[in-house]
Amino acid sequence: MKKIKYITLALLLSITIFGCEDMLDDNKNPDKATAITPEQILPVVVFYSSQINYDHAEYGTYLSQTLTTGGKSQTGTYAYKSGWEFLTMNRHPQWRRHFFDIGSNVNELLSAADKVNSRNFILIARTIRLMSTQLTTDMFGDMPRSEAYKSNSPKYDSQESIYEWMLSEADELISLYNDPSWTEAPTNITITKTMDRIFSGDLKKWRQFTYALKARILLRKLPNWDNTPATCQRIIDAVDAAYTSDWEEPRYQYDGGTGVKSSPWGPSKPIINGWESRDNQFDKSIVSKYFCENIMGVYARPGLTTGKAEDPRLERMMVARSGPEGDTSTKFRYLENNIGMGVSYKESNYPDLYAGIYTKDNGYIPLITTEELLLIKAEAEYWKDDKSTARALTIEAANINMDRYGVPNNTPRKNYFDGSFKDKYFPEGNAFTIKHLMHQKYVCMYLQPEQWTDLRRYNYSNDVNKKTYDGVIVYPGLKRPYNLYEPYWCTEKNADGTIKEVWIQRINYDPETEEKYNKAELERLGAYKNADWLKQPMIWANYSDAHK
Repeated sequence: MKKIKYITLALLLSITIFGCEDMLDDNKNPDKATAITPEQILPVVVFYSSQINYDHAEYGTYLSQTLTTGGKSQTGTYAYKSGWEFLTMNRHPQWRRHFFDIGSNVNELLSAADKVNSRNFILIARTIRLMSTQLTTDMFGDMPRSEAYKSNSPKYDSQESIYEWMLSEADELISLYNDPSWTEAPTNITITKTMDRIFSGDLKKWRQFTYALKARILLRKLPNWDNTPATCQRIIDAVDAAYTSDWEEPRYQYDGGTGVKSSPWGPSKPIINGWESRDNQFDKSIVSKYFCENIMGVYARPGLTTGKAEDPRLERMMVARSGPEGDTSTKFRYLENNIGMGVSYKESNYPDLYAGIYTKDNGYIPLITTEELLLIKAEAEYWKDDKSTARALTIEAANINMDRYGVPNNTPRKNYFDGSFKDKYFPEGNAFTIKHLMHQKYVCMYLQPEQWTDLRRYNYSNDVNKKTYDGVIVYPGLKRPYNLYEPYWCTEKNADGTIKEVWIQRINYDPETEEKYNKAELERLGAYKNADWLKQPMIWANYSDAHK
């Protein structure tokens, strides 16, 4: 038997990462290890917990209209950067990341840990699997769960049943994290930093992350699905249980260097497992007009004391650059999504996106941020009709985010919270609306998976579709990209002849596995090669009149 290969701090090699046929084949595989230890598999699973967050955020930052590219094609290799023509893309890394890179390795880890009764490994593995399930169902909807790994063509569980399972799994995990017979079992193998680069095996910190996951899962009930005071209180309780003295933000820290030593957001642009992954291509990406103007408040005439934007975080996220002849000044240039560059411009005339805290080779990827946790609670407090607490939590989260980016406590920052822009971003009393809260969350979720989920939860509420929540447009100024793929997105029209405001709600199932091995299930759902499937809202995004 060949020796199993696994992650070290310097190198990622494959471990039980097989094609669909290999994983489900009953025959013996001579290349597959027959004995593997928990210590060998855990580093792989922890690594992929970081990578799957990148995978989802890399798609989401374009689908959320934060970034765009210099082109204006309706079709392309990366549909999320062009005209949303997803059906010809040959691979979505998120699907394989969940079912193979995380799922099959978690199965191996659970089996290996159970054999030696090392329950601490089991807790961490199940927690990562829970997170991965949440990310995956929120991108694809219905998917295999109860029958996954049992056949080449497992049935798809409904998204509602997956949510029921996730909440049950979160509660069971929390109970086990609080059970000394699990956390202090004498047979538990010591977990080192080399095995667990996030918490070094500290189960109290993994427990707090599980509470945070529960809060995020419950948040899907708002604002459309089950927006009641009881639901809001469950969310608040979960956040309060997570955000205690034991709370530490779960970060996967990269060292920088060759291969997987570098963050996938960094300029080295590592591609994990070759063809199945997407590199960040930030050297070719351009910040959007919506992000610069509507969200960050870029000044038409920047000043020395006021900075370049109303929100001082912009200058810490990216660096302004000079333009071509005739427009040589250094400033934050931007484009409307998918409108294309002018002929005299190059990507290098637009801001350098590798200047932020995440976009360094030695950067980090958080599995959830402290700001997100606070804003989850803020949203629950808002819908529970405690706007004062919601506002205070929003301000706290925004200040933590400022600190994350190293924004000094100078005039621009003071103006943002307490001076010239206080009434614009943090008005008091009933003037504080869900728009202000979600505006701050949009900024705080820069390069995080939750940014796109938030937009879908609030139905891309904008000035054109006029979908309101608590009487306000949540994302004023938000527009669909230019040059969307016409046969899919520009043929439906309103009675007055204008194009319907239809937005993308989900990604099609991975063609390399599902269309080949599970076509019948896709046809049952109505998802097989069907662009209309991409327009179907998730169960948590069905627009409700109750909170208009």
